[in-house]
Amino acid sequence: MAVTQIYNKGIKIAFEATDISDVSVLLDLDMRTGSPVDETRWLDGANGASGAYPGDLSGFLATNDDSTNRAGGSMRMLTIKFDIDDATATPTLTLSSGASGTGDDIDDGTPISKIVAILGHTVGTEAKTYSVTHSGLVLTLSAEATGDNHTVTVLVV
Repeated sequence: MAVTQIYNKGIKIAFEATDISDVSVLLDLDMRTGSPVDETRWLDGANGASGAYPGDLSGFLATNDDSTNRAGGSMRMLTIKFDIDDATATPTLTLSSGASGTGDDIDDGTPISKIVAILGHTVGTEAKTYSVTHSGLVLTLSAEATGDNHTVTVLVV
């Protein structure tokens, strides 16, 4: 059983190659116009300690990158396409932060920590259904039959 992985802009997706194949990211929508309500790291300033009072201006320093002051993480919407090759297994797609360091895989410096929501999924060929659940950064699939060109759309932070 070989675990295979693909990379997309700083996100690694790992999966069991005998259960799932032809995995690709169709959409990676950066939603940096805001941050989740509970994420307040952006208030600390580029030099402030985590949780520091935002009224203290001594922590606000100019920087040329967002390695410290990156709005506490941002949401990204991902649409992942895949084929289910073994319906008797319980296939998983495991997301994590990490760049391959080659090709078009650009690590934007914003790690992901959790799947916030599954926005929807589509069933490809074979006219059967599958369900998808998540825990942490793991998507678990349950399929009635094998099939190609399934998609799942998730929000991650």
